[in-house]
Amino acid sequence: MFLCSHNFTYQHSSTNRIRVTWKQQGGRRTYIDLKVIFVSFEFLLTGLEISCACFDFEVLKKKLKMPLYKLTYFPVTALAEPIRFIFSYASIPFEDERIKKDVWPEIKPLTPYGQLPMLVADRRKVAQSTAICRYLAKQYDLAGKTDWANLHIDATVDTIHDIRHKIAAFHYEEDEKVKAAKRKAAEETLLFILERLDQQVKENDGYFYDGTLSWADLTFVALLDYLNFMYKSDLIENYENLKLLEKKVLLLPKIKNWIERRPVSEFEMPSYRLTYFNITGLAEPIRLVLHQSGIKFEDRRLTQDEWPEVKKGMPLGQVPVLEVDGKAYYQSKAILRLLARKNNLYGSNDEEAFLIDATVDTIDDVRAAYSQYHFEQDPGYKAKLKANAEKKLPMLHKLDEQVKKNGGHFVNGKLTWADLFYAAQSETLSNMLQTDINKDHPELKKLVEKVRSLPNIKAYLDSRPQSMF
Repeated sequence: MFLCSHNFTYQHSSTNRIRVTWKQQGGRRTYIDLKVIFVSFEFLLTGLEISCACFDFEVLKKKLKMPLYKLTYFPVTALAEPIRFIFSYASIPFEDERIKKDVWPEIKPLTPYGQLPMLVADRRKVAQSTAICRYLAKQYDLAGKTDWANLHIDATVDTIHDIRHKIAAFHYEEDEKVKAAKRKAAEETLLFILERLDQQVKENDGYFYDGTLSWADLTFVALLDYLNFMYKSDLIENYENLKLLEKKVLLLPKIKNWIERRPVSEFEMPSYRLTYFNITGLAEPIRLVLHQSGIKFEDRRLTQDEWPEVKKGMPLGQVPVLEVDGKAYYQSKAILRLLARKNNLYGSNDEEAFLIDATVDTIDDVRAAYSQYHFEQDPGYKAKLKANAEKKLPMLHKLDEQVKKNGGHFVNGKLTWADLFYAAQSETLSNMLQTDINKDHPELKKLVEKVRSLPNIKAYLDSRPQSMF
């Protein structure tokens, strides 16, 4: 409740601002532009001319003759974000209710169709995000001026959601083989659609229709972080006009203000930076997991001259270190487990996770033994380390048999980070020993070839910097 003790005059303008004016001693007039905080959204009141002693939101709502909106969704952007963008752009107050998944079973029966987002306007419930956006767009001057204009805008929005459906189809697929097939089929369609949308923006002076901002533009940009999250990459990286549209919308003052204040969503793409030397070594498995997961990252490769200064800022004075939105993660296998969990490379249950861990530790036993031998400078001790390393070779026979029993992978016939780990480390070991360590292990050799032929991995291997080893 806002309390007043003076004779105020409230005036509104077409710019949706309210000016509060009062008289001080001597007749001088003073004014402020009033802002009211409601729930999580800051909005500017309109249409008032009151001399009052006090008022609260219910009184103001009646004066303004506007509905009280409540938007219910999960704590993510996704389907609710276009609605939030429209509210924000139009300076419309709303309650942004974000429910946790554990309370969803209780709320689900109370929704119109058992799904979210749901909008409540003066106790009237409605569902279907696109229908809600279309309604709000008509209310707040973001729709077309004619039926023909609305037809074009609606067609564009439907096309945007076609993109979302295509990407979601493979993103949420759990079977890796089916996922790969769905992605391959979807990418051909996505390429065609995105080229058409990019051209559409170019022909319409930077917007989707008639050189004017519409709810189609807000919908597209609002959904982008969700689409990029599912696609594991910047969907419009190669589309200049769509990138310009994105930038234009994000720079709109009210949209910019909303984005700066909104809660963090799990669908927002974090920034990654991996720091290591210009060698394969301990960082190469991490690079493979990042590339296979479609995660864009800065591959920071240090020189020996740079290392003393960089070392001071490393958590344990060693690398590799992965920074995610500025937060440092260290210890290579711990980093790999973190990434594998987030990107469906850690098996489907605890049993599979155990088998993956055991396999990785076995591989690392071989790597550690040969690394000690390779880098040792003392000739006498080096001979002892060589003998110790050669005792580890039977482990490769066991690993070869494991792959054969598991359908070409280490665990239950599916791609996991153990496969990527071996592909990276077998290259490092082969370079150190100057021989192919898989030459006597046909199943391991086929596994490495399979990993290296994965589209994302192959693209990385074809373009990666030439390393020392």
